[in-house]
Amino acid sequence: MSEPRRFAYAGKGGQLFSLALGQGLLTIITAGIYGAWAYTKIRAYLVSQLTLDGKPFQYNGKGGQLFSLILGRGLLTMITAGIYGPWALVKIKSYLLSNTTYDGKPFEFNARGGALFSLFLGQGLLTAITAGIYGAWAMVKIQRYMLESTMYDGKAFGFTATGGKMFSLYLGQGLLTAITAGIYGAWAYVKIMTYTTSQTTYGSDQAFAFQATGGKYFSLVLKGAVLTGITAGIWSAWFQIELNRFMAGSLSLGAKAS
Repeated sequence: MSEPRRFAYAGKGGQLFSLALGQGLLTIITAGIYGAWAYTKIRAYLVSQLTLDGKPFQYNGKGGQLFSLILGRGLLTMITAGIYGPWALVKIKSYLLSNTTYDGKPFEFNARGGALFSLFLGQGLLTAITAGIYGAWAMVKIQRYMLESTMYDGKAFGFTATGGKMFSLYLGQGLLTAITAGIYGAWAYVKIMTYTTSQTTYGSDQAFAFQATGGKYFSLVLKGAVLTGITAGIWSAWFQIELNRFMAGSLSLGAKAS
C-alpha cells in the first residue's frame, strides 16, 4: 500500500494581515461594493498557500464576475423571500469550485438547485418535527449530496457517515463539553473531525484521514484567543494561518482501508 498523500500550509500571518487590512479598507471606503474583489484576492492568497504532495492549489476567480453573480443571485433570493437560495448557492459554489484548481485541473460542482431545495426543505422539516433530534441525519444527507456533486479529474467525492453515528458522537461530545464548561470542546472537535474526515472519500478507492490531538488544538485555540484579545483583533491573521497550518498538517489522502 502506498504512503498517504499529505497536505501542508505555508501562509504567513504578516502577509494575510496586510492583505486583509488593505482589502478591508477598500471595502469600507466603497460602502461594501468592493467586497467581492476583496474576497477574491484574500481567497486567492489563502488557497495558493495550500499544497498536496508539494503541488499548490490555485484560485483564479475574478472580482467582477463574483460581484455580478452575488448581486444577481442575491436579488433573486430576496425577491423570492429566500426560496431561490438553494439555486443561488449552487451557482456561487459552482463558480468558486470551477475557478479552483489543483495540478492545473479545476474542480466541478454539479448539484441542482431543485434537488438542493427539496433536500433542505425535507430535512429541515424532519429536524423541526423531531425538536432537532433528526439534525444529525439531516446533516449527513446534505453533506453526502454536496460532496457527491463535487468532482475533480473525473472522480466524485463521497460521504459514508451514518446519522446514528453522528448523533451519538454529537451527543457524547456535547455532554462532555457542557460538563467541563467548554474546556473539552477542543477534544470534541478533533473527535468529530476525525470521524467525518475518515468518512469523506475521493473516487472509489481513496479516503481522507485527520490525525490530530485535542491537546494541541486546545493550546492553539487558547493562544490564538488570548493574543487576539490582547492585540484588539490584530493577531487574528496569524491565528488564522496557524489554524490553517494545523488543519492541513493533520490531513491526508490515501487508499481506503480494506
